[in-house]
Amino acid sequence: MLFGLFGCKDSKDKDFVFEEFKTQIEKKGMKIDSVDELGLVHISRGDWKLKISLENTRKNFSRDKDKFHITNLVETLLVEQIEIPENWVDCKDKVFISLFPNDIDFDNMIHKKITDEFSKVYMLSSDTNQIFLSKDNLEKWNITEKDLDIQANYNADNLLSKSTLSFDTIENRKLGIINVDNETLKPALLFAPTMREKVKKDFSFPFYAVIPVRDFCYIFSEKDFDFFSGRLGDVVADEYKQSGYPITTEVLRFTDKGVEAVGQYPKK
Repeated sequence: MLFGLFGCKDSKDKDFVFEEFKTQIEKKGMKIDSVDELGLVHISRGDWKLKISLENTRKNFSRDKDKFHITNLVETLLVEQIEIPENWVDCKDKVFISLFPNDIDFDNMIHKKITDEFSKVYMLSSDTNQIFLSKDNLEKWNITEKDLDIQANYNADNLLSKSTLSFDTIENRKLGIINVDNETLKPALLFAPTMREKVKKDFSFPFYAVIPVRDFCYIFSEKDFDFFSGRLGDVVADEYKQSGYPITTEVLRFTDKGVEAVGQYPKK
């Protein structure tokens, strides 16, 4: 299984991210066996073996200078050794969606295309980790994909009720920001069924949004479409380029009929 979120070719040269990653996994009882010609790091722990790309972790560390990104990758690897609960009732409250660009290999992850650029996937989420779900998990729990989707929507609505929308005012126009403790769940809140009522208070419905990366989004109203769509291109492209978890540079319109892309900024 490939971790680091499906990165591309990395240098084999030792760097801070590599050295810190190596130090942390060795403390957890794992070891690096080799680095292949694609830059993928092969690690093992007993019979357990993985291939990991550090490319996206390097991007995020370069942007933020925060070792959290390295620690988060290590913790994610440890989660993969943990058995997913046998009973649906024991894990259903942790079911949410995440978003991924369509050019990754979804493998056996349960996913649904949203636009030509990205899809939603289902996961078990905690404050520090995400475990992506497959049809094998559904069979074990004796539930359907519809059951999974209903639960993900229910959980998103529940989390949204505890979260807030704030906004920056630019020339008397509101640019909305979702505030949630676990920022990786911003996409789940954006797609929550009750988001419609949430945005009506300060913005409008239908509404527009940009979500260049997993932990970043802006919301704006229909009446302000021309104003904001003409001004957000640079920040959207920069966020998309600098993050290890890009989603799309599209401008999205949320309506009763679903989500559609109404335009796209160049990725630079």
